[in-house]
Amino acid sequence: MLIIDSHTHMFHPEAREKPGVVSAAEAAFRVIYGQGELGMPGPEEMLGEMDACDIDMAVLCPFPWITMEACHANNEYLLGLASAHPGRFLPFAVTSPCAGKPAIDEARRCLEAGARGLGELHSQPQGFDLLDLEAMSPLVDLALEFDVPIMIHTNEPVGHSYPGKGPVGPSLIYRFILAFPEVQLILPHWGGGMPFYELMPEVASDCARVYYDSAASPFLYRSEIYGLAARLVGAERILFGTDYPLIPYGRTLADAREGIADEKDAAQILGGNAQRLLKITL
Repeated sequence: MLIIDSHTHMFHPEAREKPGVVSAAEAAFRVIYGQGELGMPGPEEMLGEMDACDIDMAVLCPFPWITMEACHANNEYLLGLASAHPGRFLPFAVTSPCAGKPAIDEARRCLEAGARGLGELHSQPQGFDLLDLEAMSPLVDLALEFDVPIMIHTNEPVGHSYPGKGPVGPSLIYRFILAFPEVQLILPHWGGGMPFYELMPEVASDCARVYYDSAASPFLYRSEIYGLAARLVGAERILFGTDYPLIPYGRTLADAREGIADEKDAAQILGGNAQRLLKITL
């Protein structure tokens, strides 16, 4: 069975090896990683862990950097890794929507170089308003032009706090979906609970181009979330994602397999859906 991890993070060497020297302008990174207490494996270590758990491919998402310099550095590194490891790493590209034209130019450069999507965008640390149509429309237009998805950090509005939990929950992301109905979206962390609202017929219709990934799922929900979400939105719109290196591969994969009872659903969720969405040819 093809297994694609649709949500991982890989940092460029300077950030990974010397997190304390990353620019003070990158406040979110410094809060989460600046003390060097959280592990940031390099590509060879990651490939070893993927091989040990039979993970075929991984989508590499840059950190949601604030400055365009940091976005460019992380994007360039991931594009290089994907080129060096064809068939194993699939790069996404990040940009800072508040930066205006330079943000769009950087996103276009990366898509032309082979990036498979845009994100992970995170409005809180990056300081942009999802409903600022002037800022977001050019980015959406670019995603439509290249027929790629946008990954937007979304989280549940209730429950425990954790680093990176922000204000974008179902209510706000739904307004974004209504503003941009044609773009394909990936909503991490089960969309902050958005699948449950798809029991409402109008919401289900509006969310037809939305995919939900399971990044960090063991930290958030019981494993039953996989089966429940498949019943609510259809297994064909769920992507297996880990948020690696946040949680070890063994734990996240075991959690998914425990939660997915149907083998056909498992084949779609663990790899088939990402293969289709990201146009992966084997």
